[in-house]
Amino acid sequence: MQLRKNKEIKEYSSGETITMSEILKDHPKELKETEELSKWIKENPDLFTFPEEKKTQGQKKMKQLLEDTRRNSKFLKDLKKINESMPAYEHVDVKPLYMLYRFFLHELISFRKSNLSKNRTHKLKVRLCENYGIDPLLLDHLLFDERNDQLENLDFSEETTSDICIVESSEQNEKPLDLHSFHLKEIDGIEKKIYPVNIKIHKFATKRDTLDFIEKNWTKEVGPYLYKKRIKQRKLPREAIDFIWENRDKKAKEIILLLESKYPNIKLFYFDISKIISEEKKRRKIE
Repeated sequence: MQLRKNKEIKEYSSGETITMSEILKDHPKELKETEELSKWIKENPDLFTFPEEKKTQGQKKMKQLLEDTRRNSKFLKDLKKINESMPAYEHVDVKPLYMLYRFFLHELISFRKSNLSKNRTHKLKVRLCENYGIDPLLLDHLLFDERNDQLENLDFSEETTSDICIVESSEQNEKPLDLHSFHLKEIDGIEKKIYPVNIKIHKFATKRDTLDFIEKNWTKEVGPYLYKKRIKQRKLPREAIDFIWENRDKKAKEIILLLESKYPNIKLFYFDISKIISEEKKRRKIE
């Protein structure tokens, strides 16, 4: 190693131990700062110790896969072939595409400023999606059903509605139905707010790998992005609750008789009826 100062060269063999004090002996200011930093590091060892990360099964498999791939002669040959090949196009060939893309972005920004930023309907859509946890595509379907007077009789069975977790593939990339929804999803990023965490599952992953990954990463990597909202599971069918609500002006004794005739398998007491009506009033936001 060589240190140059005022055209004077000092040579040190690679086997010689050199302290910072010797290196910086002609630079007292830097030496003092270095000594203070070294002292601070020794006094605060916990700042430089990090908890050992939990290794998942998937990490071990990926390491093995990459180790094997790096030793695969065909893979290495193809890798070299790509590096030695000529580019399929010149920079000048894609310049018009960049210009079109910049023009598209400019027009998109102009449109948002002149239309959507002041549009009350678009703002209302944003608020509905964020407040009620509804993604833009589902909102499109709800709006369609409301326009066609089908919303009241819509069957929200588990098979036909959104899930708390979804599986998304390139084949299922459904596009929004209107311009507002395009902006909600692609520009405003509402879907990312409704589903803030995406977990990509490798094609070689197993069910055990996936569950192991979620178990070991939930608290640190997933949990901080989730909003803790308790969705209480209903003990009665939705139709029975609606029936009680529709007859809420009647006395509890009368409601029970009507309920037994329509839903003979459901047995409730007077206080159950009052509680259901009270909870529905809160759920339906009725003053």
